[in-house]
Amino acid sequence: MKNVIPTIIRNSLILCLALGSLGGCDQFSTAPKETTSAEPKIKLNTNSILSSANLFAYTQMSEALTKAQALDSIIASLLHHPNPLSLEEAQKAWVETYTSYLEISYFWQVPRFEKPQYNEESDTYQILRDDLDSWPIEAGYIDYLPMYPLSGIVNDLTLKITAEGIYEQHGFSDRRYASIGFHPLEFLLFGENGQRSAKDFVPQDNSVETINLDTKNAEQDPEGDNDQHNQDDEHLHNEPLVDGPQNHNRRREYLRLLSALNVQRLQKLADRWEPAHGYYAKQWRQPQQLENLQRVYQAAVDTIQNEVLDQHLNILLNESDIDDLRSPFSNQDIRNINAIMRGVEILFSTESGFISEIKSREAEIADRLTAQFKRLLRDMKKLPNNLVEKPLQTRKKRLMPIQQNTIKLIELLYSGAAILGIPLRELPVSTS
Repeated sequence: MKNVIPTIIRNSLILCLALGSLGGCDQFSTAPKETTSAEPKIKLNTNSILSSANLFAYTQMSEALTKAQALDSIIASLLHHPNPLSLEEAQKAWVETYTSYLEISYFWQVPRFEKPQYNEESDTYQILRDDLDSWPIEAGYIDYLPMYPLSGIVNDLTLKITAEGIYEQHGFSDRRYASIGFHPLEFLLFGENGQRSAKDFVPQDNSVETINLDTKNAEQDPEGDNDQHNQDDEHLHNEPLVDGPQNHNRRREYLRLLSALNVQRLQKLADRWEPAHGYYAKQWRQPQQLENLQRVYQAAVDTIQNEVLDQHLNILLNESDIDDLRSPFSNQDIRNINAIMRGVEILFSTESGFISEIKSREAEIADRLTAQFKRLLRDMKKLPNNLVEKPLQTRKKRLMPIQQNTIKLIELLYSGAAILGIPLRELPVSTS
């Protein structure tokens, strides 16, 4: 039987695409949209779907944890013997770890409630997620930049490189001032424009002991007769002469600490999704099974809408100069889009998962969903990593078909939810 997508859903998506930017699609229409069908003839196997989703969450989070532990060991080797090869190995391990985490990162939206202890200790899923994956970040808040050799936490000798000291700096005065998580770790490993040198991790003393401001001229000329000369040389007297990167030992300590903190947080999340005893997993054995199922499905749809379309594709399709990238130092933003989409596809395609349930009711829609996921992942995989560096028109040529196919995927996901009788929030439409 051919499925007919509700007209108002299709029109909403077409309107968003016609505007050329989904960034404006941040309001919900007041008109009601039917996203559920009549009561399914076949009873929905909520237990089976939730068990499958739980196994996916635990397996993916455990995989991310395993890779983070491997990265931690590789960083230890890098610090033991810093050289270009050991740095490259650490960089590759970071990419693999972060890619693995992205495939499960959207599950922070799924739990219905948190243990009171987690709230008291600022240890909720949302906080852990922010600790792990806060972006974009201000690189100069972490370490030196080419024109600012003494910037960042690494070079601020008033700050102690301890878990408590570094965490206090996280988002201190602005969200971009992240001090922990994958992206400060990324910058320490890759540096500005991916130009980090292994020499930055060689244990050595500073080439400058202290920073002295030269006020000699001002003291010798109290009448101000030599003001012009002082102005011309002001930058010489107020800028320290720095011979290369400083504070190598602090940089080493910071790198080691960031890696350990990531492992600790991923371990907490893996434990909470452990099927038998995990706190989040146990919520799915409570009576509100349909609500849990709806939260999983909605989280997947929201991730495609908000992260893939709005936060990634929309920026790449509309901004000539891109500043707020997710992984600018490792140049992995295209790969990130693929990883997020692959995580959603794995969830839906698991045995006894959503597509399996849809297929038992409406095989055509299930097959179209499977084909659409495969088409998108195939096309995303073909995109070059350096696409973010290309001119806007080049990006549009490569990414607009992917944007259109992503919108078609959302249409199919809404149709699938209607077939299963799972209520979803109405689609956003522009109010302008």
